[in-house]
Amino acid sequence: MLRRLLLASVLIGLPAASLPAAATAAPAGDLVKCRDVPGALCGSVTRPLDPARPAAGSIDIAFELHPAGDTTRPVLGTIVAVEGGPGYSTTASRDYYLELFAPLLERRALLLVDNRGTGASTAIDCPGLQSYEGDYNHEVAACGAQLGGSSDVWGTAFAADDMAAVLDELAIDEVDLYGDSYGTFFAQAFAVRHPERVRALVLDAAYPVEDQDPWYRDLNRAMVDAFETMCARDPGCAAIDGDIIGRIRELADALADTPVTGTAPDADRVMHEVTVDPPLLSYLMGVATYGFPVYRELDAAGRAWLEDGDPQPLLRIAAEQIYWGDAGPVEEFSEGLYVAVICNDYPQHWDITAPREVRFDEYRQAVTDLKTSEPDAFAPFTVREWLASPWTEFRSCRGWRSPSNWVPPVAPGTAYPDVPTLVLVGDLDSITSPEGAGIAAGRFPNATFLEVENAFHVTALADYSRCASDIVVRFVRTLAAGNTSCIDDYNEVRVLEQFPRRLGAVEPAPGTGPGRKGRVVTAAGHTVGDMLTRWWSMYGTKGAGLRGGRFKATGWDVARFELHRLRFVENLWVSGAARWDRRTGEIVARLEVGGKATGRLVLRWNDWDPLAEATATGRVDGKRVSWTFAAP
Repeated sequence: MLRRLLLASVLIGLPAASLPAAATAAPAGDLVKCRDVPGALCGSVTRPLDPARPAAGSIDIAFELHPAGDTTRPVLGTIVAVEGGPGYSTTASRDYYLELFAPLLERRALLLVDNRGTGASTAIDCPGLQSYEGDYNHEVAACGAQLGGSSDVWGTAFAADDMAAVLDELAIDEVDLYGDSYGTFFAQAFAVRHPERVRALVLDAAYPVEDQDPWYRDLNRAMVDAFETMCARDPGCAAIDGDIIGRIRELADALADTPVTGTAPDADRVMHEVTVDPPLLSYLMGVATYGFPVYRELDAAGRAWLEDGDPQPLLRIAAEQIYWGDAGPVEEFSEGLYVAVICNDYPQHWDITAPREVRFDEYRQAVTDLKTSEPDAFAPFTVREWLASPWTEFRSCRGWRSPSNWVPPVAPGTAYPDVPTLVLVGDLDSITSPEGAGIAAGRFPNATFLEVENAFHVTALADYSRCASDIVVRFVRTLAAGNTSCIDDYNEVRVLEQFPRRLGAVEPAPGTGPGRKGRVVTAAGHTVGDMLTRWWSMYGTKGAGLRGGRFKATGWDVARFELHRLRFVENLWVSGAARWDRRTGEIVARLEVGGKATGRLVLRWNDWDPLAEATATGRVDGKRVSWTFAAP
């Protein structure tokens, strides 16, 4: 949903998507071997751009078919996966779907279709929007004007009917349909519009197609619940005086009086000038759902500034979470398609058929009414603070062209089909809230709803068979979720309790001893933990320490790190190497320590363990250490 300025976060920790597969020239509907995608077949189906207006022309809908691996036995079915955004190319995300459904692909085919306006299906290219330069709301209006009379034919209903046409072309009667994020919105619409084509439905990070709140207040409630839940599950955070939401409001009050301005590196070591004020703070809380860095550090960063006058941790979070680039290649993500969908399919605060000046008046009145009737709608932030944040969805469609042939994703009053449905959502997901996912599940008579503990936005992709991915595979295979007790086994967010400037201010972790050696081991662990946290927000391979130094990261399933005088505190540097096996959770760091103290250490822990404990062995200032303490 709230997609604007989240490009850096939607795929946090995921490798850069490749361009859609190119195929050799072929007539629409013919299948050819996909270029650079071994074993896959590519094709397209020609569709009317607007079925109600044949003169509007046509559009080619591109797809990629991965046949079942076992050619000696009958195929058991076809899985269709649909990417989110809206605006992302599904074929560009093939690796995630091939990995998720790998246990099924010997006997089943995998079909990936680029929705109209994305990827190889005539990606909408509105240069002003795609560049993220200039006034965003102005560029939305310009994109609508660029599309002209076709501005209303890119919505979910049209894309769902395109998918049915692809299935017709391939003579596929029914499919097992998986969607993540906006893909769940699409999948629900497809299931309602074409129920006979769906054997099983999996909605990962779902939100309802109908009757959404145009203020998205459920996301604010989910955000507050997520921070409170995250803190309560971490012993260190739970022991801090006061409640975490109260501390964040205290920070917002201080920032309202004195915003914090300064330079800080993003996760790729690029320095940026940033200003943190209450609207940006609300944005930072919102994007926490895309991984653990903001959940882990925001409270401690706020206290570092409030109590110690140290703005650097807070500035760094802002530099990392603000997206500084453009939207990237339009074939991978189309910002134009994103706004074409949300402006046609999502609820607005105005009559979408009204003239623009009327829309602006209706929006201003909606804001006034909200401030009067529900001033705490976005607590702990005021309505003014929340609406002044980088979120733009509340207002960005005011200048979009009025539709001439509006088709809703789902016709009002349409019954939802009795198809076996699995709905998953992370209980720390605040961009597609557990509340909204539950509403979506409740509309399907034969739905299983699972709230995955300590999981963020989208539960099954890059899951390494921890739980959610296995449940999805089992559901597709058997039409039953089976034993789902593992959804409570994901580890909690290990919250950072402090950002000390110097070694003497480090609180030794329990188990390390109270003296200098304990502070050194604790600081070395925090240096490694700080580096791993940066990895989630990196696009490249080179990162920086909070107080100096650098590191290099390579690999994906197994991430390897080289540390060069990395500093979490000013007067202690850490060099060496670390290895993080993301398939098993195992982390091993072999370190040299210098500066205020010297030594060599080996740290080990498993990132997947609840309340994980690390071991430290080696020497500090010539004295042996062998301790077990809470993992950083």
